Amino acid sequence: MKKYLIFIIFIAAIFSQSLSSYSFNSSVSSSLAGTAVSNRLGIWSVYHNPALLVESENNSASIGYSNLYNQSFLPLSNFGLVIRTNKINLGIKFSNLSVKNQNIDLLKESLFGVSSGIYLLNDNNSSLAMGITGNLYMIDFGPSAGSLGDGSNGLDSDPISSLGIDLGFLGVLRDKNRLGVFIKNINSPTIGGGFSNQNLPRVFHIGLTTIPNNFMEVSFSAEQLLGYHSTQYRTALQYKLNRSLQLNTGVQINPNRFGIGFSYQKNSFNISYGYLTHHVLPGTHQFNFGINF
Repeated sequence: MKKYLIFIIFIAAIFSQSLSSYSFNSSVSSSLAGTAVSNRLGIWSVYHNPALLVESENNSASIGYSNLYNQSFLPLSNFGLVIRTNKINLGIKFSNLSVKNQNIDLLKESLFGVSSGIYLLNDNNSSLAMGITGNLYMIDFGPSAGSLGDGSNGLDSDPISSLGIDLGFLGVLRDKNRLGVFIKNINSPTIGGGFSNQNLPRVFHIGLTTIPNNFMEVSFSAEQLLGYHSTQYRTALQYKLNRSLQLNTGVQINPNRFGIGFSYQKNSFNISYGYLTHHVLPGTHQFNFGINF
């Protein structure tokens, strides 16, 4: 069963470049089933819509880890940093995903991104923010099988890389209604060369969040992988039990997935956990830890 899962996910990674289209880059996003384009995400905003960076009130650093689909051979880790300045807020993020079998890396995929967010309009009733992210995608495939068939004496391949640009917008009306738009890889980047050259996935994500009171947020979003007819619809609820503890849950349709988790903040420390089901494979547990400074 393990080898079967490795084969399916490895082939899928070759054709989809998972980090370039993976929507659940933080535990909060997993717990909200990917509804993370117009929400108030605080310290975790660096992993999502770059326009959300304008709402960051502190410098912050965060780390996260998970085993995708609860498989130890699919470790996903990330690191994020938010830096506030007088004019714009900056974000730096790094994500790494690998596929391993018998201590051999079949695939290493890394993403390094630099983001910034600025206000285009900000008055007492409304605001409009724009954010942009430059992502460097780096992919390194493992050695060939070799004469022994296990890769121990196989031939190494050269790493490949590409640059993608993301664009995001956030509109807020009276601090109650929020509209977010996120376009991933708007520059239509490609990766590889010759027969292996492929277009990186382009994603359009739009979401609406309404805040009826001080302790609850309700969000709706739709994500479309450009060039495909299938749209993913999502809805999520964030509920604050007190000043420190917030519960998150979300549902995705097409395919059907369910997320649940929590965020806990005490002084300058933040802890977040998310669990996301899958329609075929086991669910994914994800953890993030952050600190404001």
